[in-house]
Amino acid sequence: MSSKNNTAFGIDFYTGSKAELLACIRDWIKQPYSYLVTPNMDHLARVRNEEAFRDAYDRARLRLCDSRVIMPLLNSLGVHVKEVITGSDLTLDLLKWANEDHLRIVLIGSTSAECGKLLRMYPNIKLDHYNPPMGFIKHPEEVERCLAFIREHPSDLVFYAVGTPQGEILASKVQSHERTGMGIGIGASISFATGTVKRAPKWMQEARLEWLYRTTLEPRRLGKRYLNNFMFIIPAYLRERNLKSRKAANSAKPDH
Repeated sequence: MSSKNNTAFGIDFYTGSKAELLACIRDWIKQPYSYLVTPNMDHLARVRNEEAFRDAYDRARLRLCDSRVIMPLLNSLGVHVKEVITGSDLTLDLLKWANEDHLRIVLIGSTSAECGKLLRMYPNIKLDHYNPPMGFIKHPEEVERCLAFIREHPSDLVFYAVGTPQGEILASKVQSHERTGMGIGIGASISFATGTVKRAPKWMQEARLEWLYRTTLEPRRLGKRYLNNFMFIIPAYLRERNLKSRKAANSAKPDH
């Protein structure tokens, strides 16, 4: 599933299908705790520039390509990802499975109203919910409250719906010996799943324009972020391409 050949932008990407991943997760929820992360353009920049976030990525069990913009860049760099696996789509699959199998989920983040709607939509899920205050990741006592809640509520899945980088950093602070189950940073996926926030139309998703749709909904919060992301990705891609070209040229040189 993973090798040095799958590395780009400092990230070792999962290159399998979503069906293969879901089959693995069915086994992993019974094992010592681990977690998944979902690289998009914002994450690529953070991995490069933020030590705590980079450490959280290094500790993750898998790193899934979450971006239809990134996927063709990866393929051109020789990292052949079978399909984009967005956190939102994966969350819907996990919720459906959890409802069918009566699984238990710990949800960190989201509102009580969203949780109520979620349980009406998926009545067989056993849900334990804790919503930390804004900016909690900067306050060790608030982080510890989250970790204590996660430790004290055994579950099959742990959803971190507290945004980036909070979700990934929090996920990395749960130790594998403390519990079993799988964690995943899901961002706004619960809001999408419950209809609190509408996702882009399917045609915009397939045309790699979901970022534009979200910007029109939240221009102040997302406009600058996406601009910075595009300013980052172009030179980062060129550096990656040149690096891989040099490595290929060096490996092709005959030994003397």
